Amino acid sequence: MTTIFIVTVFLASVIGFSLLMKHFRAKGVKTRDTPIKPPPKPAKEPPEEEIKHILNALIKANLMVRSDREFPNDLVLDIEQIIDNLKSVIPTMMENYPGETLTWELKKIGRSHLKKTIKEYLDLSPESRQEQLETFKSAIQQLRDVAVKSRQLAETNETQEFKTMASFLGQKFS
Repeated sequence: MTTIFIVTVFLASVIGFSLLMKHFRAKGVKTRDTPIKPPPKPAKEPPEEEIKHILNALIKANLMVRSDREFPNDLVLDIEQIIDNLKSVIPTMMENYPGETLTWELKKIGRSHLKKTIKEYLDLSPESRQEQLETFKSAIQQLRDVAVKSRQLAETNETQEFKTMASFLGQKFS
């Protein structure tokens, strides 16, 4: 008995829905015939603006280490070397190799990764900084090596090495 009742209610619902849709179409109310359009993609930032944003992030990173009195001077010099290399290589890579993965990885390092690494260290207590100093030095050394190597690759146009370097960066810093 309950099965007959459930089937009857289901059929009544389907028939009612069909009649309702027919009524809406007759009155000119449109139903969605086309798929929903995805929202428009944000306009791609012009390269000049993107370079400005990256340079601003690098300046902020430099100011962060310069404004902290306890920050080790040797690390300040290493970070400034990273910034100088990134400041030189990123515009070159964006102009000459805009679609390369290495360009994307370097922009990511310049835009956020360097600053994030520095900020995480600066946010530590003095005791925690002492404990994490070697790890931080290692991370900065790796970033410095990447920046130097990338600059050399861009200056010598060694495009064969771009994919290898980009793969390394993707695994290391992503």
